[in-house]
Formats: sequence, structure tokens, C-alpha cells
Amino acid sequence: MEDLQTLIKQCAANNRRGQERLYLLYYPALFALCKKFFAHDHDALEVLNNGMLKVYKNIHGYDHKKGDFFNWVYTVVRNAALDKLKTHRYAVTKELNEAIPVKDNPLEGLEWADIYTLLDVLAPATRPVCSLFYLEGFSIHEISALLGISAGTVKWHLSEARSKLKPVLKKHYSQHG
Repeated sequence: MEDLQTLIKQCAANNRRGQERLYLLYYPALFALCKKFFAHDHDALEVLNNGMLKVYKNIHGYDHKKGDFFNWVYTVVRNAALDKLKTHRYAVTKELNEAIPVKDNPLEGLEWADIYTLLDVLAPATRPVCSLFYLEGFSIHEISALLGISAGTVKWHLSEARSKLKPVLKKHYSQHG
């Protein structure tokens, strides 16, 4: 395998072949990241491509002293997903400001294929909130700030995710358990 530092230098020099190799190297993980937020492959791919363009454009800003290169790329692509969610803000009309229990993670211990199947049952506005909270580990207040919605709305989406996922999980585990 090619040395990562060589690929980074090639990308910094705007070398298309180096950019393609870096893209292909990280494609599986980054596409999986984008699928956490978007049910349709074309939306996930659009976000992945936009994120990678930002990576190539800002690669000079990467500082290896601050962390692993993949983590930096992952963050750039995740932020591209969040930007798309904010720009195309999915209709969010329900508010629920009372506190709800958020400790139980309905996605914990599941295989990724099962997680994506479960995420597909969620509404477009609920899917990213669920992904950020349960899969990415963001707090309610962080999600609120990232998506530009109230903490109450985040809580409502988490409650909605659990209520939608509970019957699916119950059915799946009663058949396979």
C-alpha cells in the first residue's frame, strides 16, 4: 500500500491520481458515515464527494500534531453532512421540551447492516439526530447547536426514534431470539 504521507503530499499538490487513491482508500468508511445521515445512496454520495472536495481544498490545514489524518478527514466529511442537513433543513414541526430518558441505546450491539436497515424506518429529520446521538456520541446540546434546532426538538426526535425502532427490534428479536 502506498504511504499515506505520499498521498497527502500528492493531494496538496492537486495531483488528481493521488486524490483518487485517497478517495478510494477512505471511501468505504466515509460512505458508511454518510449513510448514517441519509437514507438514499445519492444523498450520501453527494455529501461524501462534497466533503472530499473540502478535504482536498483544505489539506494544507491538516496538522499531524493535532491528530490522525483519517480522523480529520472523517470530521470534514461529517461536517459536510451536517451542512447539507442545515441547508436543506428537513421539516421539523414538533417540539417537546420535557426531559425524556435518553440512556437506552436501541442501536447498541447491532451489526452495521442492521443499523442501516433500522435507520431507514426513521423520518429524514429524525435519522441524523439519532445517528449523531447514538452512533457519534454527541450530546443533546451539541446536536442542537450543530443542526440549529432546539434541545426540545432533539429530544423529540430521540423519543420518536425509540418509538419507531422499538417495535422493529421487538419483532426482529422475537423471531431470532
